Amino acid sequence: MTSSYHTGWVLVAGAGGALGHAVATHFANAKRRVIALDRHFDDENGLINSDIVTATVDASHDVELRQTLDRMVGDGRIALLVNAIGRIWNEPCLSIKGGKFVSHSIESWRDVIEANLTVPFIVANEVAARMARKRGGVIVNFSSIASGGNAGQAAYSAAKAAIEGWTRVMAAELGPLGVRVNAIAPGFIDVKTTRAAVSETRLKDYIARTPAGRLGQVADLTGAIEFLEANSFVTGTVLRLDGGLRLS
Repeated sequence: MTSSYHTGWVLVAGAGGALGHAVATHFANAKRRVIALDRHFDDENGLINSDIVTATVDASHDVELRQTLDRMVGDGRIALLVNAIGRIWNEPCLSIKGGKFVSHSIESWRDVIEANLTVPFIVANEVAARMARKRGGVIVNFSSIASGGNAGQAAYSAAKAAIEGWTRVMAAELGPLGVRVNAIAPGFIDVKTTRAAVSETRLKDYIARTPAGRLGQVADLTGAIEFLEANSFVTGTVLRLDGGLRLS
């Protein structure tokens, strides 16, 4: 373990979402220097405060992202990237509507892959180059319990599975440059987006099937991120944070 990781910025991408908001708030409360990025911030989150530097940016545009980081970080060091960009999407490969088979929309497939794979890739690529120049840093990408395959989430599961393979590639390539790359695959964390996406009945079923006997809490998530940042012998790993639940 090492304590030197506290000496740079914590960058939370996707900080306008429930999980990203929770992570940014946690590290700010821990007296870390936090930069929160998203294309939209929900005022209900109460994220914007004096302890967190925020920037509204569309990270799908790499030039805009680069210019934003140049302005906010300059020649400073990003110690940790929490790459929490993404959105849940439910749509099966094939469904029956009005007595007819309906295939997964190609448009929504492209949108979900863009949001959950391409944009996180753009962010990590830009940050990785900055970390490499400083010869150090930690990237934590966000996968999902759905990466193993979840019926009804074709595009979302595909994107999250790709995140895991890409994370291992980044870890292998960037290790010699002092940059570690891992991913977290959360199960059902008790935040508002989970309850909006999953019915109460289904959540109760998931809890009953979870060996840990409960939903994940924000503290479980932030504790896992802190571990991945602090332990210098962990890279190329996907940490399953799902209470033991298996969807398939």
